[in-house]
Amino acid sequence: MVLNYIDKHGSIKRAEVMDLCHLDRNQAYRMLVRMKEAGQIKQIGEHKGAVYERI
Repeated sequence: MVLNYIDKHGSIKRAEVMDLCHLDRNQAYRMLVRMKEAGQIKQIGEHKGAVYERI
């Protein structure tokens, strides 16, 4: 779902991952970390302003 969202919109924020996947803050963070480690996405920016894009 996250990758499909990025394909349609260009990027995604952690809050959007929380809404899209019905996850809490920590679960969304861990999902994004796993996706970064797997080489699926990259993080642009830091902290509250961070967005994630496909590699």
